[in-house]
Amino acid sequence: MYLSNFDTETLSGRTLKAGLRKLKAYRAKVKKIVDENDCSQPEYALAHIKNQSLHDQLEAIKKQFKGIKQMVLVGIGGSNLGTEAIHQVLDTGQVKLHTLDTVSAHELDKLLKELKLVKSVKKLAVCVISKSGGTTETLVNAGVLLEALEKKFNKNIYKQTIFIGNAGTDFMKTGKRLGVTTIAMPEVIGGRYSVATEVGLVPLAILGYDTDALIEGLLDATNEEFETVVAENAVRLHFYLNKNFKHYNFFAFEPRLYLLGAWYRQLFAESLGKSHNRAKKPVKKGWLPTISTPTELHSVGQLYLSGFAGVFTDFVTFDDDSVDYDIPKKGLSKLYSKYQVQEVATALYGGVMGAYQEKKLPYRSVIFDENLTYSLGLFIGMRMLETMYVAELMNINAFDQPNVELYKTKTKKILNL
Repeated sequence: MYLSNFDTETLSGRTLKAGLRKLKAYRAKVKKIVDENDCSQPEYALAHIKNQSLHDQLEAIKKQFKGIKQMVLVGIGGSNLGTEAIHQVLDTGQVKLHTLDTVSAHELDKLLKELKLVKSVKKLAVCVISKSGGTTETLVNAGVLLEALEKKFNKNIYKQTIFIGNAGTDFMKTGKRLGVTTIAMPEVIGGRYSVATEVGLVPLAILGYDTDALIEGLLDATNEEFETVVAENAVRLHFYLNKNFKHYNFFAFEPRLYLLGAWYRQLFAESLGKSHNRAKKPVKKGWLPTISTPTELHSVGQLYLSGFAGVFTDFVTFDDDSVDYDIPKKGLSKLYSKYQVQEVATALYGGVMGAYQEKKLPYRSVIFDENLTYSLGLFIGMRMLETMYVAELMNINAFDQPNVELYKTKTKKILNL
């Protein structure tokens, strides 16, 4: 994984050192939590993957669901975004992933019609995830889905179903009564940090991915070499925030990186988008995270390249030649015939970098290399740690989400629940 930065504001050595001094105590705290595998702190999200019991569980899950062709993942936010992101990048087409997140009768109908074509229950897996056990969207979707599948496959569907959430909830108790496999996640870890727990790793194991390589990358994010990079990047982001940069644009330069941007957007927004800091004072500065792809070069690209103030861009792409095509020597694309498709994509990336530099628009760049599963784990681990560090510099709580509870309360009031 190749990392680089293009700064248009002067981040002096003095400013960098001051930021690192401010982080010193918290960095030591996180290191201790990881080293001691301290499961009492939310930063344990970076250490839970060290537990042998988790590895044993993943191996058992792989055997239990060997040979499936389709999986339905029911969950929303942190319960599904990490799995979807990694699957979109690594997908080989061996297992089809369906997701049910928000409530939509139309989407449910489409899925149920497609699942009618499944002949054997052994070819299907259902994974329902709700940390709290009370997520409206998840309970509604799972209830309708499982009732329909029970009519088709009888009680056998529950042998192919997993519930993941906090232990002891009514959701998990219901799962046990139904005879599904119930897997508890660490209660101290929030949903947006849960991709490195059972929440992300169990579905990925069912989908057939190399969870060992992913975990190796996740663990390396906290070693000295990468942790130092993370700390410096956290100081850099905080520096740009204080320079009144308000728009953080995750630019997925390959379409299959879009959902990785969606995962990061949730992590970024829920962790850093707070109304008050730890001192109960209003937070006056913050970022609005968005996602772009090369398609946006023909839409909002004009806005960004016009010099629109306050935008920091995060370019993410691949150094990947595993699949390529020659461009025909005749016809519409003959002008480009001495190149392959990937060479043109690389040229487009270079052209955008050059344009951003000429316009003095700040950015950072991540290029994934050949060891893609490991690199994804490393990227995810580094971004989780970096977000914790930025929150510390902002003096805010990276792990709560007090404001989002409002819509949930209003919804239940409307439904008289």
